[in-house]
Amino acid sequence: MAQPQPAPVPAPFPGRMDIEQVRHILPQLIDALSDAVVVVDRAQKVVAANRRYLDAFGSGRAAVIGTHCQEALHCPDAEANAGSSRCSACEVMELKRPVRRVRNMTDAGGAQRRWEATYNPVLGLDGEVSHVVEVWRDISERSGLEAQLAHSERLASLGTLAAGVAHELNNPMAAILAGVERLRRWLTREQQLPARNRKDMDGVLQGIERETQRCTETTEKLLLLAQPYRAATAWVDLNRAVRDTLSLLNYQMSKQGIAMVQDLDPTVPHIWARESGIRGMCMNLCMNAVQAMKKGGMLTVRSRHAGSMVMLEIEDTGPGIQPQHLDRIWDPFFTTKPIGQGTGLGLSITQRTVTGYGGTIRVENHPGEGAHFIIELPVQAQSPGGGDV
Repeated sequence: MAQPQPAPVPAPFPGRMDIEQVRHILPQLIDALSDAVVVVDRAQKVVAANRRYLDAFGSGRAAVIGTHCQEALHCPDAEANAGSSRCSACEVMELKRPVRRVRNMTDAGGAQRRWEATYNPVLGLDGEVSHVVEVWRDISERSGLEAQLAHSERLASLGTLAAGVAHELNNPMAAILAGVERLRRWLTREQQLPARNRKDMDGVLQGIERETQRCTETTEKLLLLAQPYRAATAWVDLNRAVRDTLSLLNYQMSKQGIAMVQDLDPTVPHIWARESGIRGMCMNLCMNAVQAMKKGGMLTVRSRHAGSMVMLEIEDTGPGIQPQHLDRIWDPFFTTKPIGQGTGLGLSITQRTVTGYGGTIRVENHPGEGAHFIIELPVQAQSPGGGDV
């Protein structure tokens, strides 16, 4: 009796690929990819991993091939799933269709990165998934730019809101100041009032005028802080930006028992920059310092002039930065604050603002004693487009 002949295997990729040539260069081919690639079979054994994957997630190539994916590699999907036994590759084997995931994870160097992973099934002749090809793309920079754009859009919305609030407040405050002036003229003309009563009434009017002017100045500071980041460059008074920022934080500092020292050098020249960027930089650093000193402390802000550079120092007496976090504080989305209290973008945006103006920013950390940020900015920016963040 004749044995049944197996069904002919169709020629793979007819007209699209020279299999013999591709077979010889396949390892170099996947190593040439800029994305991280790993291939696992149905038994979750690693059959291929390119150099980018090994560099990003850490492993030696000799120890990878033929071993279980979660044992042989620093499995990014296992980290993202917090140890769950069901990973995305397993899901693809069941669904028989591609799956895409976005993950926030640490790479082999300990830096927080954002990855977009696609899991693609490879179907065998039996219609079942024989392999899963995972492609991991580092989208940290793109995500950071998108988040900064969203942040700028929110600031623009805040600027519009602040302008409306300022308009609604300034009109009645202008009417109050006009009324104070009219009352003062009336007191000047009125001769029948005793001198003592006249003096008391004038004191009351001075108090009303002073506090109304204070409200007006506060709305002006909010408008300067929330103006669009695309505002034109101009000569910016760094000392004034610092004073206005601290005045906006004064209530929160007094509530937390934080003392404030302003050591601002009056000889510091104006710098050529975007005022919104400089004020945002001051607010980010001062707000971080205030939030770090939950049980009180001392916030010291200094400015200095040194040749063609100006220096700004912001120092707090909080707990400082944990040594293991020191190299990551500039990473987008990295934060140690509770959910809802920080986006992890403040220092990243601040660093980009400073370097965009041709300046530098560094931190001197004293665990248990506080953090000391030092910014150096040129009086004249190196590039007219610098700091446009």
